[in-house]
Amino acid sequence: MSPGVSTTGLLGCLVLAAFGAPAGLAAQADEGTAGDGGFYLGLAFPLGQMSATMEKSVDNTAPNTLVPEPRRGQVFEDEASGDGLSYGVGVVAGYRLPFSGGAYFLDAAAELETHGGEVEARFAGVGVSPERKQLGESWPDRWTLGKETSYGMTLRLGGSPGGLRTRGISLHVLAGVRFAGARFTNYSDGCFTTEPCDPSQFVSGQEDRDMDFTVWKSGIGLEKTLSERVAFRIEASYSVYAEEDWITEFNDVVVTVRSSMKASEAGLTAGLLLRP
Repeated sequence: MSPGVSTTGLLGCLVLAAFGAPAGLAAQADEGTAGDGGFYLGLAFPLGQMSATMEKSVDNTAPNTLVPEPRRGQVFEDEASGDGLSYGVGVVAGYRLPFSGGAYFLDAAAELETHGGEVEARFAGVGVSPERKQLGESWPDRWTLGKETSYGMTLRLGGSPGGLRTRGISLHVLAGVRFAGARFTNYSDGCFTTEPCDPSQFVSGQEDRDMDFTVWKSGIGLEKTLSERVAFRIEASYSVYAEEDWITEFNDVVVTVRSSMKASEAGLTAGLLLRP
């Protein structure tokens, strides 16, 4: 998985450093600092609600399939959706370019985050048997999807119109792209033989898969200057994950399973920014 960077120890050190550095700074913001430009470092704490939908198509229409009647020669379509809490911690490195006398700014930042939490769902199952667990049917599998790491770039356009600048407050819109690594696990229970199984003969299985998503993110945010060097940022965003598709071939019984996963996420991110 391309985003599989080991970040836990690094992020822990950066958290301690970033919170310890501003401890001696004055708490009162100076007038005009909301539009200050230049490089900055920061911490991000994302929290969101992730939703995912998986579609599955079990195809046993091949002429040489070993699936017996009455399931032979059919395509069973199934779909399952779920949602779950996503949380994490990340580091930010950016550059801010002010214009119009510092009242507005253009901001570009690179971000790296590690995540926890997962989405869980279960298929209803589609078939002709009572349990929908015979060979060639769409079994009522349970699956989970958990985002693990992400990295990318975000652009922000904002400013402090009117009297916001004297209060050290700025507003902005944002758009960005990320590459997220996720772990997918499918838990199955059913009949793997060409002869029908009794429920006592069902066999459990597990499939693990690493997924790499391209994620498009947009949102709005607010920043409050806490001191000459420190600012607090909070953002509300919505992310759309590009669809992931894959095919699983069961060559021993000539059955093809086509699957797809799509996801989205609505969330809030709080952070601290430190300007050198």
